[in-house]
Amino acid sequence: MGYLVLTRKYRPQNFNEVIGQQHVTRTLMSALKDGRVGHSYLFAGPRGVGKTSVARILAKAVNCEKGVMQNPCNECGTCKAITKGNSVDVIEIDGASNRGIDEIRDLRAAVSYIPSQTRYKIYIIDEVHMLTKEAFNALLKTLEEPPSHVIFIFATTEPQKVPKTVLSRCQRFDFRLLTEKEIFQKLKKLIELESVEADDESLSLIASRAEGAIRDAEGMLEQLISYSKGKIISKDVREVFGFIGDELYIKLFKGISTRDEASIIEGVEEVAQKGCDLMEFTSGWLKFLRRLLLCNLRIKDPTTVEVNENVVKLAKSVSVEFITAALNLSADLEKDIKNISYSPIYLELAMLRMAQIPDLRDINALIEEISKPSSKEKKHVEPSQGESTINYRKTEVEPREVWERIVQAINGTRGNNFLKVFLKDADVVSFNNNCLRLRVSSTHKEHLKENIGFLKEAGKDVMGEDIEIDIIASEKPVEKALRAHPMVKKIKEIFNAEEYI
Repeated sequence: MGYLVLTRKYRPQNFNEVIGQQHVTRTLMSALKDGRVGHSYLFAGPRGVGKTSVARILAKAVNCEKGVMQNPCNECGTCKAITKGNSVDVIEIDGASNRGIDEIRDLRAAVSYIPSQTRYKIYIIDEVHMLTKEAFNALLKTLEEPPSHVIFIFATTEPQKVPKTVLSRCQRFDFRLLTEKEIFQKLKKLIELESVEADDESLSLIASRAEGAIRDAEGMLEQLISYSKGKIISKDVREVFGFIGDELYIKLFKGISTRDEASIIEGVEEVAQKGCDLMEFTSGWLKFLRRLLLCNLRIKDPTTVEVNENVVKLAKSVSVEFITAALNLSADLEKDIKNISYSPIYLELAMLRMAQIPDLRDINALIEEISKPSSKEKKHVEPSQGESTINYRKTEVEPREVWERIVQAINGTRGNNFLKVFLKDADVVSFNNNCLRLRVSSTHKEHLKENIGFLKEAGKDVMGEDIEIDIIASEKPVEKALRAHPMVKKIKEIFNAEEYI
């Protein structure tokens, strides 16, 4: 036999060798022990986690010459034939290329014939969700009343696309993504079997990049074996796969938490110079923020192999609320970045917006503190008749409504894309005497002032008369946090109070 790739060479040959899917293998082994062999199974889950490997093991277990067993012997002629893919009674079909009704009709005609060499005729249909609606309908009757000598095993990465009428006729098993630790341990075994040297950092990087798919990890390991000629080091892994290390993520997050715009811009420029895929960068950024959150909460992540002390130190320097807010904005970034033409610039803008997140470390304690009566407070005196302790808003139009209509008018125009993005950060302070006051971050203040004429023109179109627009910089982080706190908002709503700056 010629050269075999690692994925095929070390494919699991019994249920005990399958990693990360114990909930599936344990159920199947128990059913085989009790002789409860079903006629149709659905294996659902992400790519590269072992669905077809388990299907082949199940095919060997029910057809082993030693009888239906919990684990195949892998020694008899039947087991060896199925392992090599030579068994005429175990038919593997690609659902993507055999998806029509004609192929399914041929299959229905073939199932009526008894197996020629084995106990059961097995049909393994991969990516079964690719079958057409007509093909599924043609298959339904056979699934409902299958011959006793036939077993169907369907595999799919998108079970939601399989008709419910088919799902209801199958025993469904959901496969999960593997953890980094599970993949790391499997890679350790593979380098020993292949007599290859590799440090733990290299294997950890591969396990992280595989994103839960052992097949991807094995493919990367094989590529690195060829590249490094028998000795894999972390530098090779980073060069071959263009890894973004923790150092760059740490640099960017430090820039955000310390509001160091220059450091943020330098970090994003470094991402662009390395030629990193921005979607991949953003995905890694989200994972990095999650690690920060777990470290801050002192929750041990059972899926990771090692802990970076620099990450732990960074996590302790900010609040849980700050990391959560960054996660929130980053989740929006991941959705938006697909549709932005100049993605590096948008990434830079998103990171600068994160730098405007207020420090919410002690906000709850501060609210509790200011809600308590102070010993220096004067005794409450009822206002005399005709007096009022509250300033009431007397404008006929709500300020927020005015601003939303202006933004809507600008968004309806062509061009000015950067201005449209900056408008999202503007907060409305007041609208009095035909003067609309806006509060924006200091980073965006000058840009909006440069476009003040455009804003006034849009305001005139909306209001039917000239209006003034006053732009002020954001207040200190704690003041901004207090202003946005639900308790403060509720007070303003109850008393219809107006802010004075």
